[in-house]
Amino acid sequence: MIRSSEQMVRDAMAEIQTLSIEQAMALHGSADVLFVDIRDIRELEREGRIPGAIHAPRGMLEFWIDPAGKYHRKEFSGDRRLVFFCAAGWRSALATRAAQDMGLKNVCHIGGGFEGWKEAGGPVVPDDREQEPDYRPALALDSLTRLGHAPELGQQIGFILEIDRLKQIFRQTPLLDMSRKENDAEHSWQLAMMALVLAEYAPVGCDIVRVLKMVLIHDIVEIDAGDSPAYTGIDKSDQHERECRAADRLFNLVPAPLNIEFRELWDEFEQMKTPDALFARTMDRLQPFLHNYFTGGKMWIRHRISADQVRQRNRVLGECSPQLVRLMQDLTDDAVRRGYLLPGSPDSG
Repeated sequence: MIRSSEQMVRDAMAEIQTLSIEQAMALHGSADVLFVDIRDIRELEREGRIPGAIHAPRGMLEFWIDPAGKYHRKEFSGDRRLVFFCAAGWRSALATRAAQDMGLKNVCHIGGGFEGWKEAGGPVVPDDREQEPDYRPALALDSLTRLGHAPELGQQIGFILEIDRLKQIFRQTPLLDMSRKENDAEHSWQLAMMALVLAEYAPVGCDIVRVLKMVLIHDIVEIDAGDSPAYTGIDKSDQHERECRAADRLFNLVPAPLNIEFRELWDEFEQMKTPDALFARTMDRLQPFLHNYFTGGKMWIRHRISADQVRQRNRVLGECSPQLVRLMQDLTDDAVRRGYLLPGSPDSG
């Protein structure tokens, strides 16, 4: 005989702790308490959310709790008290029972749920998490698992949605028509095309497919860390640390082993020790150089950039390709003659 859902909820209620709305409000905001919203993503968008609560799709809860599983989320480790809630308290009762059965001790749920919270005047904010890290991956994972797709596919689609943010990171390099500055996604695409077109100038033994992967992923970290423009005098002392933290978050949005491959390719690009990494970095240096030269050096002139600065920044070309370093040298000398660049150091002009 099939047990009714009502009976399952009653059985769960008998074994878990249920907080009243008043008790939940008293706990809200405490550093040692984490509110966990298990409602459907569409409910959050329609009704709003409790400030500070994390969203944990009900279909992924057990996977996120499991410390040995590949989907484990760090929010479910540690000593914080977990307060689950749904719309009315039924789903959260079952979720709390499941968490308790998996070994979590300090768990409870809100009787009356989000509806009771709102009626009692508890704080509610619009669901503006679109701008928060991991919102899009969580949305994809929730939507796809709810439709019966594998969690791996949900993670892959979530990563694809998240890197759309790269289109909002603008660089200092102008488009050739000077209508605006390029974004990171455009930059990465052009590097990939350059690697294909200029492949004959790559070092011996260079794997162009690996180069393509490097140039496509190398700036993804700027979604979190931001762009680091050359020649601006901006303090970059913590740039690498910020980019490493970004790499930890962003590349781990995709399932293994792809997350490991992405991180290893990014590290290799940063270290510039292999032929693949040198050629990828050469594309990364050559692209803005060409844009600056063929836009009349306007950005160089604006920032009073010297030929020595340009040569120093592009010295990696000499380690990679004699033909491309000659191209850069010829164009740099011509830029000095045309007045695009100062002839020596910034102070000598």
